[in-house]
Amino acid sequence: MKCLLVTLVVFYALFALTFCSLQRQLLYFPQRASDVYGEMNASFVVDGVQLLGWVLNEGQPKALIYYGGNAESIEANIPLFKAVIPNYTIYLIPYRGYGNNVGTPTEKVLYRDAVQIFQSVKSKHDSVSLMGRSLGSGIATYVAANRQVDKLILVTPFDSIENVAKDIYWMFPVSWLIKERYRSADWVKDISAQTYIFIAGEDRVIPRRRTEQLIAEFGDQLVEVVVIMGAGHNTISQFPAYVSGLKRALD
Repeated sequence: MKCLLVTLVVFYALFALTFCSLQRQLLYFPQRASDVYGEMNASFVVDGVQLLGWVLNEGQPKALIYYGGNAESIEANIPLFKAVIPNYTIYLIPYRGYGNNVGTPTEKVLYRDAVQIFQSVKSKHDSVSLMGRSLGSGIATYVAANRQVDKLILVTPFDSIENVAKDIYWMFPVSWLIKERYRSADWVKDISAQTYIFIAGEDRVIPRRRTEQLIAEFGDQLVEVVVIMGAGHNTISQFPAYVSGLKRALD
């Protein structure tokens, strides 16, 4: 019996150490850029690193910056954005390590990159709105809390990655082990932007309670919560209700 207990403890410790060492690989799934939707035509230099991406509808007074999910090829949104949001200049800049960009994504680095890119975009436009999907919602909330943003659109968001990880890896002391926390709920008190939240009714990646906990932190700045019935975490953008909701938010 004692031998069995020792074996279980050893296996538990090994699994915990594995989670700790591989957690960033479990969170970030960089995708290579595709030229199917057109060549990259935007470039930002942040701390000496060039970040390449796409800019749509150049010359509009209002801008929208889009932050993608952890395994998303953000350029796949180009046809939808061109059709639905013609009155905004739209910036799609893959994170470090994503697309054709060098570097390694971490929470602190992605926050810093996003703020500096925001500053550059802001200098060219009358107003800037932000849109973040899944992982990108964590970055969008951070920027919105630290800069003056017009509108904030959060798609399949969470209160924190830490809490999402706790739900999945309940058997480990996640709060002691995790490095990438993305505590979006902590930033809400500093957000003044008009906010719209989109929930996938059949989301199997972000538990509904994680989104509801984030929603509970908002006050008057929350304009609308849209639940897209039948939509999954990765299919929400295929639903007409999502498209019409975006039009409403950015009208």
